[in-house]
Amino acid sequence: MGDHQQQDLIEQIRDQLTEDQRKKLSQFKDISGMNDFESYHILRANEWNVEIALDLTLEGAYNRDVIQNMIQQSNSNNNEEQPDTTTSSLRRRNVPTPPSSFSSTSFSSSSTLLLDNDTNTSAINNNRSNNNSNNDNDNGLHMVLWNTATWIFKLPFILVMNTLNTFYDFFISMIYPTLNYDPNGTVELFIREFEEKYGQQHPTFFRGTYSQVIEHGKREIRFVLIYIHSPSYRDIDKFCTNVIITQKFIDLINGENLIFWSCSVDYPEGYKAYQSLKVNQYPFMALIGLKNHKMIVMKKIEGFHNVDTIVATLRTAIQNNEFSLMAARLDRQERDMASLIRAQQDAAFEESLKADQEKERRKREEREQIERKEFLERQRQQAEEERKQRISDMKKSLLADISTEPDADQSDAWRIMFKLPNGTRLERRFLRTDPVKYLYYYVFCKEMELINFKLRTNFPTRDLPGHSPSFDDNRLPNSSDMNLPLEQCNLDNNIVLFVHDLDS
Repeated sequence: MGDHQQQDLIEQIRDQLTEDQRKKLSQFKDISGMNDFESYHILRANEWNVEIALDLTLEGAYNRDVIQNMIQQSNSNNNEEQPDTTTSSLRRRNVPTPPSSFSSTSFSSSSTLLLDNDTNTSAINNNRSNNNSNNDNDNGLHMVLWNTATWIFKLPFILVMNTLNTFYDFFISMIYPTLNYDPNGTVELFIREFEEKYGQQHPTFFRGTYSQVIEHGKREIRFVLIYIHSPSYRDIDKFCTNVIITQKFIDLINGENLIFWSCSVDYPEGYKAYQSLKVNQYPFMALIGLKNHKMIVMKKIEGFHNVDTIVATLRTAIQNNEFSLMAARLDRQERDMASLIRAQQDAAFEESLKADQEKERRKREEREQIERKEFLERQRQQAEEERKQRISDMKKSLLADISTEPDADQSDAWRIMFKLPNGTRLERRFLRTDPVKYLYYYVFCKEMELINFKLRTNFPTRDLPGHSPSFDDNRLPNSSDMNLPLEQCNLDNNIVLFVHDLDS
C-alpha cells in the first residue's frame, strides 16, 4: 500500500475513532515513534490498552514482520467481498494479539495464521458443501475429501512449526527476564543498589517507569536524559565515579532542569529502554525532548567519555534544540491562555447568569410581595366594607327598635341633649320609662364615626349604666343595666349627657 493510500485510510479510520481512542493513538505514537497506521493496528490488537501496547512494543514484540502481517491481514479482510451470512460468520476472525515480547513472532504468527486459514477454509468449504448437497451431492463429497486430504498433508508442517516455537520460547525465557515484574519496583531496586555502591551524591533520579518519564517530560515540556546502566561493562565503576556522581554533571542536570532517569539493562524496565533506544555501545545516554508534539531522541552519547566532553555535548544538544521546547512552551501557553480565557468567559457568563437569575428572583419576590399586599389590602377593604355594611344594617335595626319620640307637652317626656366629642349637639325626647339602651341606640344611629363609647353626666361626673352596641359578633348587648328605665338612672328633664369616645 502506498503512502498516499495509507494516509487516506488512516484519515478514514480517525473519523471512526472516539475522542478517547484518538488521544490514546496520539500518546502511543509519541512514545513508540511509530506512524499512525502501525500505532492503530497495535492498539486495536491490544484492545486500546496503551500501557500493555507500549510494554509489548518496547520489549520488541512488534517487529516489522508482525506489523506488516497484521496490516496485510486487515487489508485482506477489508478487500474481501461481502459473503452471505453463514459464510461471513465462519470467516470473521479477530486480529491475534502478538505473542510475548521474547517469543519468536515469526514462528507463532506463521503457525497461528496457518491454523486459522486451514480451519476457516475447511469450515467454509464444508459449509458450502452442505448448502449445495441437495443440488450436487457428488461435488460436495469430492470437496470434503479434498479438504481432508489437504489438512492431513499440512498437519506434519503444523506440528513441526509449533514444536519449534515452543523450543524457541523456552530458549528465550532462559536468557531474558520474564515480563511478570513490577516496573516501578525494578527502578527503585536499581536506585537503591546504585546508592549502596556509589553513595548518595548523584543526580535526582526520576522514580517511575520509562514510559512514565517520557510522558512526564512531554507534559512538563522538559528535556529527559536517559542513562542505561550496564553492570557488565568493564569500566562502569569508573564511568559512574568520574561522570554520573560528579558535581559538574549534577550541576548540569539541575542547571538545565533536566529529568534524569536510569535503570540497569539487567532489569526488565532497563531492557525495555535499551530496546526502544536501540543501544549499540555502553555507556549510553540519550537526550529526549519534545518536538512537533512528539518526544524524540535529540542526542545519543555512546561509549566512554570524560565528564567535560559529556557536559559539553549535552549543553550543545540542549542549545540546538531549545527552540523546539520554547515553541512547545509557547504553544502550550497559547493553549493555556485560550483555555483560561474560555474559563474566564465561562465564569463571567455564569456570574452574569447568576446575577440575572438573582435579579429575576428579586423581581419575582417583589412582585409576589406586591401581589400579597394587594391581596391583603383587598381583603382588608372587603372586611371594612362588610363591617360598614353590618354597622349600617345594625343602625337601621336599632333605629327601628327605638320607641317613637313623644310630644313635647307629654307629662312623662324628658328632653335629653347629647354633646358629641366633635362638639355637635343632638337633642331628643324620651319617655322617663324608656330603657337607658335607647339613649345609646340613638347616639349610635345618629353618628357614623362613633362605635365604642359611654354616656356621662357632667355634674357630678359619672357614667350611665350600659354601653354602646357591639356589632362584631352580630349580637346586641342584652345586659340587665341596659334595660334600666331612665328614671332609675338618676336622670332628669333637660339634662345634658356627654358622649365619651372610648377608641380615641
